[in-house]
Amino acid sequence: MFSKAMISLFSISLGLLVSANVWADSDHNGHDLVQDVHKAGTRIEFEEDQDEVYEAVQEGYIRPFSEMFAAVENDLHGRIIKVELEEDDDIWVYELKINHQNNIIKVEYNAETLEMLMIKGRNFKDAIKNTN
Repeated sequence: MFSKAMISLFSISLGLLVSANVWADSDHNGHDLVQDVHKAGTRIEFEEDQDEVYEAVQEGYIRPFSEMFAAVENDLHGRIIKVELEEDDDIWVYELKINHQNNIIKVEYNAETLEMLMIKGRNFKDAIKNTN
């Protein structure tokens, strides 16, 4: 009889533990997942729902901020002052505003490949590194 009570108690505890893990997994925040670093003075905006962002990160369509910041640092001079993440025609895009020598440069990166898609702004060529 003691062993039946222990088995029942163990079964109930295991059931509660499993349901708690399932509940925790269903309460995911895609915005926090992709924003793995914070930069002072950078404004962040998400155009899409956090569940969509979470799913896109899990499927590999969005690289985290730390990788995006590293790509920008490799490609451009200046300070990122604004980041927007949005889905455009089934492609996730980081839209950035960068301050370089008091000029605002607008840049878009593919969030999956971190390839620069577009750059524009006054004297934007001065902001580009390695212009060989």
